[in-house]
Amino acid sequence: MKVRKSKDIQSCLIKKGFRLTTEKYHHQYYNLFVEGKKQHIYTYFSHGIKDYDKTLMREIKKQLKFKDAAKAEDFFDCTMSGEQYIEMLSDNNEL
Repeated sequence: MKVRKSKDIQSCLIKKGFRLTTEKYHHQYYNLFVEGKKQHIYTYFSHGIKDYDKTLMREIKKQLKFKDAAKAEDFFDCTMSGEQYIEMLSDNNEL
């Protein structure tokens, strides 16, 4: 996973159906919403981190239920649509 800016990741999440749900303990939590319903899939960001390195990107990949890095890269590069992401989650029995 390549290094990415926090604001770019958050922007991508919002485009794919995630919403900022809470801000607590210096973190911003984003949950996936499908058809208006909050799902169990989420990730969070620290206010103090501007760039997410490979280690943090691997953690986000796990939180977002990606099985391989290539699909996660497609998601963050915006070549995977929100619909494709939801379809992948359904195929993997995550939704």
